[in-house]
Amino acid sequence: MDTNEYGMAVRKQGTGRSGWGMTLVLACLALGFTASAVEYEQARVKGERERAGMLAIADSEVEGRLEDLGKFIAEPETRVIRLTGENASPIGSAVIVWNASEEKGYLLCDELKMLEPAMMYELWVKRGTDEPMKIAGIEARAGVSVYLFRASGVKSQDRLEIMAGPRSAGKSPILSGEFD
Repeated sequence: MDTNEYGMAVRKQGTGRSGWGMTLVLACLALGFTASAVEYEQARVKGERERAGMLAIADSEVEGRLEDLGKFIAEPETRVIRLTGENASPIGSAVIVWNASEEKGYLLCDELKMLEPAMMYELWVKRGTDEPMKIAGIEARAGVSVYLFRASGVKSQDRLEIMAGPRSAGKSPILSGEFD
C-alpha cells in the first residue's frame, strides 16, 4: 500500500484486487442465463404437452364420429345414393347414405367447394313428374368431407339433386343420382 500526502495508507486502483470478483460476476451471469434457458424450455415442453392433449381429444372426437358413421352405414335400413356430376360440374362424384326411418343422411364429398357467403348447397328431391322439393341445405366448410343433414319424405324411388345455391330456371344440378 502507498501513503498519501497526509501519511494515510491508500490502496492503488487495480492493485491488490484478486480475479475472484470478476469470476464471481461472470458465474452469476452464467447462472442467470442458464436459469432463463431452463425456464424457457419448461414453458415450451408444457405448451407441447397441452397441444398434444388437445390433438388427442380432437382425434378421439373424429374417431367417434367415424364409428357413428360406420354404424349408421351398416344399419339394414340405410340406403346408398351415388351422385355423379353433370358435364360442366366442378365435382366428379359424391355419395349420400340415407336412412328413411331416422330421417337422416350424410353427404360424403371431398370436392365440395365453399360458396359465396350466405349461399348453401341445396338438396332437392325429384319424384316422377312432380315439381322438385327442397329437403335440406348444406354449408360447405374447409377441410370437411362428411356432412350430416336431416330431411323427411324421401322415398327409395326418388331422384336426388344437389344445386350450388338456389334452384332457378335453366340452372342444372351439380350432382344427381338415384338409390342403388
